[in-house]
Amino acid sequence: MNNKTAVSRKVLLDHFAGRSTPLEKALIEEWLNSSQNIEFYYECLNEWETENLQYVADDVLAFEKINSEKSKNPSTTINNLSVRSLSKRLAIAAAILSVIAGTLFIEKDNIFTKTVSTSYGEVKQVVLPDGSTVTLNANSEIRFARFNFEDNTREVNLKGEADFSVIHTKSNQRFVVTTNNKLNVTVLGTQFSVYNRRSKSEVVLRKGKVELNYVSTVGSDNKTLVLKPGDKFIKNERGADEVHLNNTENVIAWKNHDFLFEGTSLAEVANTIKDNFGIKLIFQNDTLASRRISGTFHAEKADELIDAIAQLLDVNYKKKNNVIYFFD
Repeated sequence: MNNKTAVSRKVLLDHFAGRSTPLEKALIEEWLNSSQNIEFYYECLNEWETENLQYVADDVLAFEKINSEKSKNPSTTINNLSVRSLSKRLAIAAAILSVIAGTLFIEKDNIFTKTVSTSYGEVKQVVLPDGSTVTLNANSEIRFARFNFEDNTREVNLKGEADFSVIHTKSNQRFVVTTNNKLNVTVLGTQFSVYNRRSKSEVVLRKGKVELNYVSTVGSDNKTLVLKPGDKFIKNERGADEVHLNNTENVIAWKNHDFLFEGTSLAEVANTIKDNFGIKLIFQNDTLASRRISGTFHAEKADELIDAIAQLLDVNYKKKNNVIYFFD
């Protein structure tokens, strides 16, 4: 789909007015994958905005206009209530048009960037425009440029957890993963995973070479660190640390819905379950929360993992809505 007739002017104008169907929205999104359609898109957007100009309410002007009409026709009855009513209507109209303008701004932004996300319990593979692949863990999101991804720096923003397999380009474009935890990962061609949830970030390098740019603690300067295969970088509220792993494949066990615990406390397990399934665990006491488990558990649903843990530790639990209560 790379011509103007694929998506008609009327379809686009209806879309800007909020009248497009789900099928038409999907058609437009696919049609916009071709950069040569962008000009026609904005041509129609400009036409729609011109015909639907914003109106800014001016209470003073409205009041003066009403008084002018009254002086011309003394029989016209004007009172404060009617003026306030008109002003309120004008203000509401202005507010509605402001919302429409904001929606158009977001619409423009969505044209140039693409967001892919996963729901709780879902693992999804995404192929980027340059051919690199990203496997998203549950409850995660990536955002990247929809067009000209390879022209300069290939940049991906990550929320949650993902595994990357980055291809090397002929022109050696950098590949950068940015996070909201003041951690950026820069690579040329490699395999690595990034964890970015709450105030904790982790990067594990399996193959190749990556450079990290990060702030270890609040108020500290930017730091740079180069990882070698097998290195694991950890950053949290207490600072940053680096360890070496003998088996990096264990870090991405989640790609097969496997959960690997090595002397992991139930409190930490609770965070994993909350991140992946959106279910909160509450323990009867601190002693129970500090109990530790080891092993690999395959679970595509939260109930499978929770039941396995309860049996392993010989403890009881009950579920209420999205909360699990553990007790002896």
